[in-house]
Amino acid sequence: MEHGVLNKIQDRANKQSKYSRPENIFLFLILLIGFLTIFITPPMTMGDEGYHLSRSYNLFSTKSPKSMSNLQVTAKEFKAIGIGTQSKVSPTFYKKLITEKVDLQDDGVKFSIYSKGNNSFGSFDFMHLPSAIGILIARLIYPSLGVMDYGGRIANLICFSLIFYFLIRKNKYAKWSMTLIFMIGGIQKIFSPSYDVVSFLVFSAFVVNLMDLVRIEKIRDVGLKKAIYTTFLICSFYFIKRNYIFAFFALIGLPMLYRPIIDKVRKLRSLGKVFLSIIILGIMSIVCLLLNKKIPIFTIIKKFIENYINVELMGNNAKQLWQVVPTTLPIFVNILFILILFIVMMGELKATWATGTVIIFSLTYLVNWFGIFAGFFIDSASLASSNLQGRYLSPFLFFFVPFVQNLGKKFNFTMSEKSVRRLSVWTIIIISVLYLVVTFYRSYVLKITPTWTNNV
Repeated sequence: MEHGVLNKIQDRANKQSKYSRPENIFLFLILLIGFLTIFITPPMTMGDEGYHLSRSYNLFSTKSPKSMSNLQVTAKEFKAIGIGTQSKVSPTFYKKLITEKVDLQDDGVKFSIYSKGNNSFGSFDFMHLPSAIGILIARLIYPSLGVMDYGGRIANLICFSLIFYFLIRKNKYAKWSMTLIFMIGGIQKIFSPSYDVVSFLVFSAFVVNLMDLVRIEKIRDVGLKKAIYTTFLICSFYFIKRNYIFAFFALIGLPMLYRPIIDKVRKLRSLGKVFLSIIILGIMSIVCLLLNKKIPIFTIIKKFIENYINVELMGNNAKQLWQVVPTTLPIFVNILFILILFIVMMGELKATWATGTVIIFSLTYLVNWFGIFAGFFIDSASLASSNLQGRYLSPFLFFFVPFVQNLGKKFNFTMSEKSVRRLSVWTIIIISVLYLVVTFYRSYVLKITPTWTNNV
C-alpha cells in the first residue's frame, strides 16, 4: 500500500518535471500565442508581408502571374497598413483580402528555388521555403491574398516552433534567455511569411553549438559528428540574411582556437613580444590602408561614431537601438523586458566562462552593430542612419549570455529554477497579451497601422 502511494507521488513528480521543462512550455506558449497573433493581426500588416508573400508564392509557380508580383502585392500591403492614403484603413478592406480571389491565370505548380536579390549570399531562396509550402497549400484551398498570407504565417509558425523546440532541448546554458530573445524579439517575424524565421533558426543553432564548443579544450577532441554539424551550420549562413555573417567573429572566442596562440606568445621573451606586436600592427595598418582604397573604412568609422554619439542625427532610430519588444508597445515595456532578460540570464545557470570567450562573444554584438551600419553606408551613405534600428541587433543579445552569467557567478546571484521559469513565462504572457490587445485596438478601433509605428 505504502509502496504504491510512493510510486504515485513519484509519477506525479515526473509528470510535473516533464511539463515544466522550458522546451515544453515554449511549445505550448508559442503555438497558443502564435495562432492568436496570426488571426488577430489583419492580413498583409505584419511588415514587408507583400514582399515575402510574393517571394514565397513564386517558389511554386509556373507562370509567376502579374497579380503576385512584388509590385502588385506590395501595393496591397501599403493599402492595408495605410501608406499612401489619407483615409483610415477600413476593416472591409481586410475582409476583401480574404474573400476576393486573385487572378492567377490558371497558374500551375512548379518548384524553383533559384532566386536573385533575396538578401542572402546564395542564389537559392531557402529562407522562404517554409512559408512557400504554407502559401501553396492555402492557394490550392482558396487563392486569395489573405488566405495565402495566413497559410504562410501558419507554416512559418509550425516550422519555427518545432525546430526551436529541439534547439532549446539541446541548449544546456540559456534555455529561457534564448526563448525570451527570439519569441518576444521575433513576434512580428515568426508569425508572418518572413524569411527571418529560417535566419533565426540557423543563427540560434549556431550560437547553441558554439556554447558546446567552448567547453572543448582542444581541436582534436572535437568529434566527427560535431565537426560535420558545425561545418553544416557555417555553410548554412550562405543561404540566410547577410547581416548574420558577423556571428562568425565569435568563433575567435573558442578556447581551443585562442589558447594555443596565447600560450605560445606567453613563452616568448620580452623582445620577441615587442617584435611580434610591431609585425601585427604593421600588417593591420597595411590591410586597413588597402581596404580603405576599396571601401572608405575610416569615413565609415567616423560616421558610425557621429551617428551614435549625436542622437539628433539618428532621430527616432536612437530610441530603437535596444528595442526588442514590438515598437507599438510603450518604451517602458522594452526597458522592463531588457532588465528581466538580463536577470534571467544571470539567474538561469551558475556557469563560469573563459575570459577570452566573454570578451569575444560580447564584442560580436559590436561587430554586428558596426557591420550593419557599414553595409548600409556602402550601399547608400545618406540612408545609413535611417536604417539603424534594434530589430537588426536583438538576436545578437544571445552573445551576452557568457558575460552576464559570469557576473552572476562573481556576485553570487542566485535564483531558483522555479523563479526563473515563472519570471520568464509571465514575461512572455504579459508582453504577448499586451501586444495582441494593442494590435487589435490599433487595427479595428483606431484603424491605423497595427504592427508598426510611423518611425519604422
